[in-house]
Amino acid sequence: MTDLSGSPVPGRDDLVCPLSRAVIKATTKHARAHPWPGNAPLDCPHHKLDTTAITEPGRLVRLLISLDVGYHNSSWFANSDYESCLHLSVSYPRPAVSRWYRPRPDLGKPRGWRGMDLETPSDDEVRAWGLVFFGPLHAPKAWFEPAASVFDPYRMPNVVHLRLFLNKGGRPFIPEGEPYSIRPWADGSSPQKITEGRLGADVR
Repeated sequence: MTDLSGSPVPGRDDLVCPLSRAVIKATTKHARAHPWPGNAPLDCPHHKLDTTAITEPGRLVRLLISLDVGYHNSSWFANSDYESCLHLSVSYPRPAVSRWYRPRPDLGKPRGWRGMDLETPSDDEVRAWGLVFFGPLHAPKAWFEPAASVFDPYRMPNVVHLRLFLNKGGRPFIPEGEPYSIRPWADGSSPQKITEGRLGADVR
């Protein structure tokens, strides 16, 4: 969905976003209103935007924005600072080229499937979208997760991710410590697996 009115890229006078601020705000608002615990495919169309690139005008871009929750509550991350994040995924779709994808039971896809091919966006493109969605104040706080290789059995190839972690009040912040360092919530509401000790990572 390309909005011809466009909007500025905060902090980058040399770039223009093809989407209006109204579209960005509406998509982010929808993501916040519908937290995703990661236990089912995220197939709601209101989390997805198909538009064109900021740094390569005219090139197709696919964006997925979600509010991921439950990293700590599920015992996946022992550190409670990593419980939730605004998660922005960026990729370059190639509609004319198909690709065979491996089964992903963790995403509700027990069998392989044929889908659209993707290319990895540049770091500059992804960081520009980070400025658009998170703003110049919070974008530098986001985790930058490079695209997985085609041999990674757990992640979709050619998709780059930005994760902006949120505190219990829903405000962006930089977590303290590593994700797997034991750091329960101060109010004692962390799961038993964490408060009574844990060995390794638990898989949701």
